[in-house]
Amino acid sequence: MIADTALWIAGLAIVLAVPLTFMVANWVRKNVDHGEARFDTRERPESDEETK
Repeated sequence: MIADTALWIAGLAIVLAVPLTFMVANWVRKNVDHGEARFDTRERPESDEETK
């Protein structure tokens, strides 16, 4: 019941890829400047007030 070496490598890559993806995404979210306009939902452009 010994799997092929390629299967072990593929399985290990999948097991490591998921947490590494989240670690990188978390680092980017904390350390990359996205600009305040993207996250600030309190201020709305004046054009949105006219369409109500």
